[in-house]
Amino acid sequence: MYLCICQAIRERDVDAAVRAGARKPSDVFRACGKSPQCGTCACDKRERIAQTIAVEEARQPALMAAD
Repeated sequence: MYLCICQAIRERDVDAAVRAGARKPSDVFRACGKSPQCGTCACDKRERIAQTIAVEEARQPALMAAD
C-alpha cells in the first residue's frame, strides 16, 4: 500500500528504511532518494515507522534466543 502518493513510497519502502536506520519521515524520504512535497503522509509515515520499530524490537529477543 502506498503511504506517500506524491512520491510513490510504499509501506515496504518505509519498512526497509526503518531497518536501515530511519526514525523520522524525513529519514524515509532520504533513504528512498525522494523529497517531501505536500506533507499529507507524515502522520501515516510516523505511525508505520513506530509499528516497524516495534516489530523489529520484538524480533530481536527471538533472534538472540536462537543463537
